[in-house]
Amino acid sequence: MSVPEIIGQIDEVLKDRRAPRQKRIEELQNLAMRCWSEVIPEYGTEAFRKLDSTEVQQRWTCVRCEVEKYDTKSQILYVLDWPASSGNFYWMK
Repeated sequence: MSVPEIIGQIDEVLKDRRAPRQKRIEELQNLAMRCWSEVIPEYGTEAFRKLDSTEVQQRWTCVRCEVEKYDTKSQILYVLDWPASSGNFYWMK
C-alpha cells in the first residue's frame, strides 16, 4: 500500500464514528506503522541510526505534502507521530 493510500485510510478511520473507539485506535496504530515501514523501512534497525537526519526529513516532507490535502491533517500527523511518541489517543471520541 502506498503512502497516499495509507493517509487516505487514516482520514477515513478518523471520520468514521460507527466503529468502536478502541477498534479505530488499533486500526490507526496499524496504519501508522505501515506508513513508517513505507517511508523509513530502516526504522528499528541498525541502519536507521546511520541515516542522515536530512535524508529522514526529506522522506517525511513528501508525507507532509500529502497530509496537507486533508481537513484532518492535525489528527493525521498525530497518528503518524504515534510510533515515535507512543502518545495516547485521548482525543479520539
